[in-house]
Amino acid sequence: MGSIVIIERELLAMLRSRRTLAILTAVAMTFAAVVILKWPTSGIVDLSGSQARLVFHWLTYAMMTATLLIIPVFPATSLVREVRGRTLELLLNSPLSRTSIFLGKVGAMMGFVGMLLFATLPAMACCYLMGGVSLSKDVLQVYSFLLVVSLELVVIGLLVGTWCRSTEAALRWSYGITFAVAVVAIFPNYFLQGGASIFADAAGWLRMISPIPALMKIVSVESLGGTGIMEYRDVLRWYLFFAAVVIIGGAVVVISRLSHALLDRSRSQGLITDDRSASVKAARRVFFLIDPQKRSAGIPWLLNPVMVKEFRSRQFGRLHWLLRLVAGCAVMSLMLTLATTVGTIDWGVESIGGLIIILQVALIVLLTPGLAGGMIAGEIESGGWNLLRVTPMTAGGILRGKLISVCITLALLLCATLPGYGIIMLIKPVLREQVVQVLISLVMAAFVSMLMSATISSFFRTTAAATTVSYATLILMFAGPMLIWINRDAPFGHDLVERTLMLNPLAAALNAMRTPGFESYELIPAAWYTAGALCAALVVILYVRIWRISRAD
Repeated sequence: MGSIVIIERELLAMLRSRRTLAILTAVAMTFAAVVILKWPTSGIVDLSGSQARLVFHWLTYAMMTATLLIIPVFPATSLVREVRGRTLELLLNSPLSRTSIFLGKVGAMMGFVGMLLFATLPAMACCYLMGGVSLSKDVLQVYSFLLVVSLELVVIGLLVGTWCRSTEAALRWSYGITFAVAVVAIFPNYFLQGGASIFADAAGWLRMISPIPALMKIVSVESLGGTGIMEYRDVLRWYLFFAAVVIIGGAVVVISRLSHALLDRSRSQGLITDDRSASVKAARRVFFLIDPQKRSAGIPWLLNPVMVKEFRSRQFGRLHWLLRLVAGCAVMSLMLTLATTVGTIDWGVESIGGLIIILQVALIVLLTPGLAGGMIAGEIESGGWNLLRVTPMTAGGILRGKLISVCITLALLLCATLPGYGIIMLIKPVLREQVVQVLISLVMAAFVSMLMSATISSFFRTTAAATTVSYATLILMFAGPMLIWINRDAPFGHDLVERTLMLNPLAAALNAMRTPGFESYELIPAAWYTAGALCAALVVILYVRIWRISRAD
């Protein structure tokens, strides 16, 4: 009974939000557009049902995409807002048990999921009326499967909320874990499938935790990226098993962590290395290349103080964390180099290069809003912007310092796949010019993502809202033109698809690599000019916004 009270409170609060209304409206319109794009254009009835199956497939893909992009937002920030607003203290002091609080929050989130799926029913009804789609074996099975996926994402989001201290950190970790579970878990199998090694077998089991192969099993589609190899495992059954483990285990952990300890989480003040004994200082000089507990030196006059402030105050911005990022990039480079060497034997250089490009752009889209989404909004929310306003720095100096701090981190990320491209050039030297074009396109994609997130951040006063809008905008920017490309020749013509892809640096990189499906378009250098013009416009808008909000009241 106590859970019902929590469900009413949480669900009504979400339904009163303008953001919820915008999400439901956007989902309904998007699914209507999918049906319109794939609706038969001739007056002849398709007795085989192939057209209806095609529409059904795209609807299920769109439903899975909407689930992965929308669901993590709400549970990830729910508990964080309860803690920051001190309302969790009221819940814990009420007669409600911790289990009732957890079930109430899960019930409210699943109520929102039900409304989200309900918004797709008109489009699915049109698909069903076309014939060729079974109500019990296709429609109901897909909706039941998506409910399981949504429940798993809700539990993961609540689990993240028990560890994070801010809404923006909760969003970053929630999207990061969702991306890792749904997308990253599939990539090793693409490179290693068909092999007899223990790594190939482990990659085959790793993909079972992703809902994407299981969904493709439900809709009776060949595995994405498959090479004709038969899969002896029951993908759907194993995913449901792993999802049940995550749901049950995550629920136990969340319930155990729902206590007053979340309200008073003390942080160790630490001990500066300079205050330790001489022997400890000498030992730390030996064991640490960059001592994380050493007192920071003063800011040299050559460096931008805002840039130094960003690195010293931003999470994972200190030099020792950047070195760890470099080490992680080195490990990733070795893995991609090995995957490139092995994968090109069966896949071809162009296909394996396309996979690396997609993975790298996905990482850029995942990390950039977390780095630049709170660039201005975070300062306004914390009150630090008032301190920047009273300094003698100009708006241009503040803008340069913040952008440089993000550029350095993104540059380290872009360096992660350089060895992979080097191997590609060694395997096929004639691709040297194409690899250079790919790198230029990726740099353009990073600049567009950074400037777009920073510009969006300047229009918001809370980091959570700015980060959420940045994620949505970048996903729309990179995935939107791809939807037009998928529907090439039916109904979109070649010229329209080419003009649309010019807006997407990802498409330009795939075109430069001559990835199958993109080789017939001429996107370079027009796509570079478009991205450059967009970056210039964003810089102007961002500068004007910073100048306006930095003026005296």
